[in-house]
Amino acid sequence: MSKDWGAKIISLGEFEKIRPKLGKIVATSGGYDPIHPGHISLIINSKQYGDTMVVIVNGDWFLSQKKGRPFQNLQTRSLIVSGIKDVDYVIPFEIEDDMSVNVALDIIKPHIYTKGGDTVDPSTIREWEVCQKNGTKVVFGVGEDKEWSSSWFLEDWEKSKYKAKRQQLKNKINKYLTS
Repeated sequence: MSKDWGAKIISLGEFEKIRPKLGKIVATSGGYDPIHPGHISLIINSKQYGDTMVVIVNGDWFLSQKKGRPFQNLQTRSLIVSGIKDVDYVIPFEIEDDMSVNVALDIIKPHIYTKGGDTVDPSTIREWEVCQKNGTKVVFGVGEDKEWSSSWFLEDWEKSKYKAKRQQLKNKINKYLTS
């Protein structure tokens, strides 16, 4: 699979070198596991706030802490995000023992940091202080209202998987009992 079919996927170090040439930078972040329409609307609608759209994709350790394990690995999620309209750069980001993207934001130093879904005020984001320190404006409520959740999708998927297995087991037991 070609890795050059969307936005550039780069490291923080590579981004730091090109940052001065990028104009007004907008950043957003998330696990995107699995990605859903709310994520896509956040990313696409974020671009209106600047010239360069940077998406920070949280790593596998972050998702393991949040949900128990990632559904898709960091590389796969980064490739998917790179294909979304208006994304200029994707930065895969992993620091164990850190549930924030503070280190990434401190290097990227975006002019705007966007949040969507149920993130509505400073008390709901871990990155508030680093944004304040760097003069980054935080814009809340970008994209569609909270209609989707990766966790909801995964919970439904797990329930349906076990429901199907239970039904198969019931069928085997019934077949055995009626034989």
